[in-house]
Amino acid sequence: MKKFILIILGLFAIIACSKKQEKLELFSAESFAYSMDKGWDMNASVRVKGFEQDESGKEFTAKLSYTVDLETSDGKLVEGIDKGVVDKRQNERMTDLPINSQLKLDSTYKTGTYKVMFYVKDELTGQKSNLWSFFELTN
Repeated sequence: MKKFILIILGLFAIIACSKKQEKLELFSAESFAYSMDKGWDMNASVRVKGFEQDESGKEFTAKLSYTVDLETSDGKLVEGIDKGVVDKRQNERMTDLPINSQLKLDSTYKTGTYKVMFYVKDELTGQKSNLWSFFELTN
């Protein structure tokens, strides 16, 4: 019986001391486009929270990779229209990080409703999340 109680207490201690990992979450997705001489300029952004941060001394590091896909007004999917890595270091813990995408869309893109999709991966934990936003191309 004593062994059973010690095992139960040991399990509780391990669970209590284990670090709870937050869930990677994207929020506040926004996108818009404005007309240029030969097409449009599209801007899209999303914010990310719940990512892992390495602490070394008094410096915190986060690393997020992202890919942006675009669904055209006629339903065509343009995969990987933008991609990159956010590798951020600062002296205090980060609550969230922005990811921004700015693209030039030429005159082959027709007017209508478009969907921009962000796919983000936390490189320190492997967690993934995605979120999308809509915007209009108008003359």
